[in-house]
Amino acid sequence: MSNNLLEVKNLKKSFGGLQAVDIKELKFKKNQLTSIIGPNGAGKTTFFDLISGFQTADSGDIFLNGDDISNSQPYQIARMGMIRTFQLTKVFDRMTVLENLMFSGSSVTNDSFTKSIINTKKQRNYEIELKDKSYEIMEDLNISHMADSYARELSGGQKKLLELARSIINNPETLLLDEPLAGVNPKLAEDLLDLIQKLASSGISILMVEHNIEAVMKISERIVVLSEGTLIADGSPNEIRNDQSVIEAYLGKDDE
Repeated sequence: MSNNLLEVKNLKKSFGGLQAVDIKELKFKKNQLTSIIGPNGAGKTTFFDLISGFQTADSGDIFLNGDDISNSQPYQIARMGMIRTFQLTKVFDRMTVLENLMFSGSSVTNDSFTKSIINTKKQRNYEIELKDKSYEIMEDLNISHMADSYARELSGGQKKLLELARSIINNPETLLLDEPLAGVNPKLAEDLLDLIQKLASSGISILMVEHNIEAVMKISERIVVLSEGTLIADGSPNEIRNDQSVIEAYLGKDDE
């Protein structure tokens, strides 16, 4: 059985005359914490958009656990176990923190119109279990004291925690984290890094786009480097740190 979680082949996406993504082949293994880095405009977020269904590639194939998801919608990919967060958080501002979690964790089969009217014992037990699970996750992420606060009242960093909580309540197999440390104060960034490592240790495969190179080097098992939409390096933190093509992508060549 293959240990490949995600595989892309001949993946291309352009906007006008700009080639945003042009990757011949790239594979990600299961149960690995991989960071995707690169200078501004490298195509990192576009790559995330493509593999999570939020944009359609011009050409190429994307496989998740061997299944072709090239033309799948985001909700279909999420139901297959791959959940993503966003650089700009997408929480429900008019819901409380608890309501955000319970809404994200509820299953379609338990949200039918009939069941909302006929409150069966099974439905009541389900809601109790979901509420308990929501509080357990809030405790782990240190936001349980905000359970009754509206999401709009949270700071940017707290919204990051809430979005992370919403992403893990359905026990995903894979997490795509788009700049989880952006706009977060140093103390909260350290806490987030610890949480990400714990999630990886629990068996969740993690792909993370992040500009904080120090953090990336600290927690990543593997680092993939993009520049102008193409793959220029792939290896361990030590290999990437000393890769001349990576240094040039960030700092320019000597004659420049």
